[in-house]
Amino acid sequence: MSEFDYRNDARHVDPDEYDVRSRRLQLIVYSSLVAFVVLAVYGFWLITSLTRDVSRLAIEMSAMTRTIEREMTVMAAKMGDIDERMVYINENMVSMNENMLAMNRNIASMTRDIGTMNVNIRSMSSDTKTMAGSTLNMQRDMWSLNRNVSGPLGMMNSFNPFSGNPGPFPGSPAPFFPQH
Repeated sequence: MSEFDYRNDARHVDPDEYDVRSRRLQLIVYSSLVAFVVLAVYGFWLITSLTRDVSRLAIEMSAMTRTIEREMTVMAAKMGDIDERMVYINENMVSMNENMLAMNRNIASMTRDIGTMNVNIRSMSSDTKTMAGSTLNMQRDMWSLNRNVSGPLGMMNSFNPFSGNPGPFPGSPAPFFPQH
């Protein structure tokens, strides 16, 4: 047998090399064993935690289901009350809509009436101006009548040093015609 064959033959292993291989194998096996134990403990802890959490979740769901069942009748009654109130609100909205339409018609009528009143007030303003002019003419005519009649009849005017008789007053210039 050659030297090459001797090294590759498993039956003829050098004792030092055997110890080195054995130690490497022990390190790998022991490390793997420790890792497996750590992972097994961690997996057990995870499964225990998950079981505890699922148990707690089942208890909470059961309590929540009982609460919902108990409150469902109250909720149904409240929803019926809300439905009745919505029907009442709907009726009131229809009534409000009708009232708003009536108010709209009344406002339109009031707008037309205010337009008519505006025209009438303008006419009254013009008539008031005409009356003021006529009153002014009446005042002038009364003053003229007073000057023209009282002058010749008042003998006492001749004794008054300040009377100075300028002659008859001509009266108002002309009749006052409306300004429409």
